[in-house]
Formats: sequence, C-alpha cells, structure tokens
Amino acid sequence: MKRHAFTLIELLVVIAIIAILASILFPVFARARENARRTSCMSNTKQLSLAVMQYTQDHDETYPLARIPLEAGQTTPDGKQWTADMVYWPQILYPYHKSFQVYWCPSHKFSNTPVGGGDPVPINGQYGANTLLLPLNAPSKKISTVESPATTYALMDAGSFYINASKALATTGNVDFLPGMGEAGSSCSTINTGAAYTNQRKDCQIARHFDGVNVAFADGHSKWLKTSVLVAEANKCSGDCSTNVSNWNPMR
Repeated sequence: MKRHAFTLIELLVVIAIIAILASILFPVFARARENARRTSCMSNTKQLSLAVMQYTQDHDETYPLARIPLEAGQTTPDGKQWTADMVYWPQILYPYHKSFQVYWCPSHKFSNTPVGGGDPVPINGQYGANTLLLPLNAPSKKISTVESPATTYALMDAGSFYINASKALATTGNVDFLPGMGEAGSSCSTINTGAAYTNQRKDCQIARHFDGVNVAFADGHSKWLKTSVLVAEANKCSGDCSTNVSNWNPMR
C-alpha cells in the first residue's frame, strides 16, 4: 500500500505561514487588550470626577483636599486605613462612588502595603488629583476659581496620589511623576534603581495607554491625552506651578 506524507518543504512552508500570521495577529490582540484596559481606566476617572462634582454640591461648592489628617480612633469612609495618619481623596469621595474598583488603573501594577499589612492600597501608581483643584493642604479651592471647567485638569493617571505642573516636568522622587514623561523628554532617572521600583520606572518612561494617559476634567468628562500634551501645558506654567489654579490648565 502506498503511503502519502508531507514533505519537509511543505512542513517548513506551513510553519513559516503560522509564524507570519502570529507576528501579525499578536500585536493586534495586545492592542485590543490595551484598548479594553484604557476604556476601563477612563470609566474609573469619569466616576471619580463625577464624585468630585457631587462632593462640591454637598460642601458649599468647595473641592475636597487631596488628603486630610486621620484623627485617632477615626474610621475612614471606605473602611480601609491606607496609612497611619492620612485619609486620601479617593477615600474622601467613597460615599459618592462606593467602589473599590475605581481606585485601580488596570494598566499599572504598582501599589503600597497598608498599615498592618494586608491587601495592597492605591496610594501611589494609580490616579493623581491635580493640586490646583484638590490641594494637599487647606484652604480648599472654590468652583468659582475655575474659569473653564471643561478644559481644566482634575484627575489623571499618575505616579502619586497627587500631580501638578512641576511633577509633569521632572521627577522629584520615587513616585512623583506623570506616566510617559520619559517619552516626552523629561528624566525618570531619579527613581530608585532597586528591583522594587521596576514598575515605577517603566510607568515613568512609557505612558500607560498608547503614549498617553486618561484625564478627567473639572466638569466631569474624561478623555485620553498624549503625555506630551500635558507636558507642553506644564511648560507654559509660570510662578507657583503647584497652587495657582490658572497655571496648569489649558484654558489658553
């Protein structure tokens, strides 16, 4: 009986075709996955910005602070103690969004260990509040200080829980940076070189979402922007770039 079989050449041709198809399709699949993560992240920033707007309605048109002291015996709004002495803006807004999921950007893996150990907490490496709207210290900002809410940065992907023009131009510590600022020409070299900071260095050098970040604006809407756009706006800053509300927002 005569037997039929593939020749070596035929097998090599099939393998070559499979390799070519894989090289074409794998990047497409990776891009599709990142698109899904970017959409999920944008939903998070939108929910958080809407929570900010609800907060201002309940607090005499005043924005929350980026952090407030945690008093002895005080329970945080979300029931989790991120650090020993502070309550952070995502926690302050918890009564309005009531979701732990919105704390986390799905495209970044860095987190902190909470007081006493346990599950990671998103103090750094997730979302940062623009300190022009949500200052680190009192006094709080009023809605009336914002000339154009639709074009004023409120929250965004960030290395730390807060962000401002100065941090968008140069790193000042292990977590103080705008993701992708390395691509925009700024230095990420001040980030600790230890293995524990590998994700931060990568986050600083390469933007989380296709060379950009998700940004929520003061009027509640969210959109994706290239990191280079935010850096260019930061370069327009003059005077005190961390407190003056007219400095790091693209109203011009």
